[in-house]
Amino acid sequence: MLKIAHYAYLQTLVAIFSKRLLSEQQFTSLIEQPLDEILAELSNNGLQAIIKEIYQFHLKPLPAGNMDNLFLTVLLDDAQSIIRALSGAERDFFTYWIRRFELQNIKTILRGKSLQRSKELIRAELTPLNPFSILPIDKLLNADSLTDILMQLEKTPFASIARYGSKNFEQKRDVFTIETAINHQYFTGLNEQLKNLSNEEQILLQPLLGRIIDQTNLIWLLRYRLSYNLSPSHSYFLLVSGGLYLNSRILVQLCQIKSLPQIYDFLPNEVNKLIKGSNTIHQIELCLEKDTIKLARSFIKDKSFSLTHAFAYLLLREKQLSQLHALFKGKLLDLSDTEIAFAVGEDK
Repeated sequence: MLKIAHYAYLQTLVAIFSKRLLSEQQFTSLIEQPLDEILAELSNNGLQAIIKEIYQFHLKPLPAGNMDNLFLTVLLDDAQSIIRALSGAERDFFTYWIRRFELQNIKTILRGKSLQRSKELIRAELTPLNPFSILPIDKLLNADSLTDILMQLEKTPFASIARYGSKNFEQKRDVFTIETAINHQYFTGLNEQLKNLSNEEQILLQPLLGRIIDQTNLIWLLRYRLSYNLSPSHSYFLLVSGGLYLNSRILVQLCQIKSLPQIYDFLPNEVNKLIKGSNTIHQIELCLEKDTIKLARSFIKDKSFSLTHAFAYLLLREKQLSQLHALFKGKLLDLSDTEIAFAVGEDK
């Protein structure tokens, strides 16, 4: 049995937070409303800081970075509350999941250094992640080379990622190689974090996390093979285990493709039916993401509470905040409803 008493506070917290989520119908209806009505309708959805900032600018467009950071702060605040309700391996799993945003800052620093940009310009592009930030930003920005950056990262909780990145960088000597190594090692670590949970929690989380890994692997594979022209063996080497439907045998076959339509010959029916009719990598990504979101919504409604409820909430909250971000930007830029619907991934 799951530790019902242990999860009592977390269950209450997630139940309260879940009320902030809009149904698909509610969100779709927002697209047709003027911005001031949207802001009024969302006043009780934990978006007070964003709404206040937009009103403060008299409904004029905010600087892009400001708005990006405001939405991420909302997500991080929710995540921090959930993580505080956990301990041990459970807390570690959720903390590791949220720290993927820190990987973007690592990549920003690596790219900036490779282009010989100034410390000030690189710092301006970094995303503030307090209280989750663990990077020694000053030391990384003062590093003399990409190798020095990776050496500094070996002194942080990202040590395994840094060592793996260094090993790959020694062979290719380019930023792309480091970034693909970082992506690979992050998801490898996520699988390890999952294994530290109880068997029951692992079983409950696997359908959701497995879909995320399937989507990640398939999109990576398509980009590696069709956009970057990596070899089949190199592409396969950069994929990760732990998927729900795409096992190693299927991934090996998929790595042989030379055009997008060929994937349908190797994908299992469970995935084929999800992406049927997709003609681009982006369309495939949206279809797979919609399936993951649909499953997350079903977990939120499940009356038998588990860690998966909290994980599903964070997935749904992140997706909806991303959509609201696009919605607000579209309204501020006076885009048509059709253009906004396309931007948020809704059919119009």
